[in-house]
Amino acid sequence: MSERKVLQKYYPPDFDPSKIARSRVPKNAGPRVMTVRLMAPFSMKCMSCGEYIYKGRKFNSRKETTDEKYLNIPIYRFYIRCTRCS
Repeated sequence: MSERKVLQKYYPPDFDPSKIARSRVPKNAGPRVMTVRLMAPFSMKCMSCGEYIYKGRKFNSRKETTDEKYLNIPIYRFYIRCTRCS
């Protein structure tokens, strides 16, 4: 716990920073998808099993950032799955 409060780190005399390999990974230009936990903004009904997902229910979903914008605000797309039939 106390290591995060240290202002200076100890480097041994034989330490050579040029021996540390730095790898740079190019950014993926495709759709940016991440998993988020959100709350249902309104009640929904599953089209396959008929289960209701009521307003305020928490569940995991995939959030995709699109390249589209509306009034310079980025548009996000959420993919949700029914908790009963998935």
